[in-house]
Amino acid sequence: MRYLKTIPVAKMIWVHRLMLWTSLIGLFASTYLSITYLTGAPIVCGIVSGCDVVRASSWATSFGIPRPILGLVFYGAILVALVIRTYTPRHKPEFWKNVMLLATFFGFIESGFLTLVQTFEIRAYCTWCLLSAVSATILFILSFFEGEEHLPENLILRELKVVFISIAAAIVVGGLALWLLLTDRVGGALPSLLSGNSTPTLNDILPADLPYEGPATSSVTIVEYLDLECPGCKAFFPTMKRIKDEYKDRVKFASRIFILPEIHANSKGAGIAAECARREGKYLEFIDAALLNQENLTRADLVRYAEALRIDKQKFNACLDDPTAADRVVADRKAGEALGVDSTPTIFFNDQVLGGIPTYEQFKELIDDELKK
Repeated sequence: MRYLKTIPVAKMIWVHRLMLWTSLIGLFASTYLSITYLTGAPIVCGIVSGCDVVRASSWATSFGIPRPILGLVFYGAILVALVIRTYTPRHKPEFWKNVMLLATFFGFIESGFLTLVQTFEIRAYCTWCLLSAVSATILFILSFFEGEEHLPENLILRELKVVFISIAAAIVVGGLALWLLLTDRVGGALPSLLSGNSTPTLNDILPADLPYEGPATSSVTIVEYLDLECPGCKAFFPTMKRIKDEYKDRVKFASRIFILPEIHANSKGAGIAAECARREGKYLEFIDAALLNQENLTRADLVRYAEALRIDKQKFNACLDDPTAADRVVADRKAGEALGVDSTPTIFFNDQVLGGIPTYEQFKELIDDELKK
């Protein structure tokens, strides 16, 4: 099948080169993300701050396989196909053109789908995912212009040199970049100490009247500061729930509201509702319900969640209008700021704050190491 008319050899050569270099960029992004996903190392995210949020979401894997691994396979396959096309230009050129077009089409669809997921479901962006999406899109567009001309025999060696020099340069430059990005980060499960004039105590992090789960005497206390309308908090919810289910008899868990009304319209109202649920002994249950239904946090929705938890509707409505409930969530926000909290979710591990959103494996390693002490 012919998608475009045959294009000149010189243009086809440059199309191949651009595809080669674009594949190497995509391969670098996938390699870096694969390492961070498999090791749990914090991700250097650049101008956006959603890399850890995306990694913590349920969309980070496909059938149990980290999605960056699929990216490695995709870009690696494109590179192999380009080498074959260069080395054996007369071997079924139309077949290889169609294979390239089909492969890049699937890469384009997958990366586009993930970008939409980040936009509308996770509501956070990963710089490296976006870079990979741009690379996949460019490859798909270039595949239309690949052509079916045979590479002249006298140019094969030259173009093979271009391919292998490009790959060698990518290994050197990419290796150095990975070293800079990952130095002191791989195995980065260890939390960093809070900066400031004094180290906070657990009493500062976890007030005496804040509900918790797990044994009071545990050597491990985990407190999550969250905003009920924060997409990162919802993305992290499955990981935290899994950890809670596994360690509920050995670890003390708590959640503390940290409202962000400047970026989330329903944040304060939802925080007040959580405080009202606390007064009725349903604080943790209400937080779970609100996070799972994060897209619906109007007052009517909040009252509905309270009723589902068998909270008295009249008392709950009265509490929502009680100024002292609003004062409490504002005070919790100020208390969090005094501890250095400026975003959600922020996780305290005993009296230390984690430098990012941990994966399940990272969290598990932290807890197990501390319980052994």
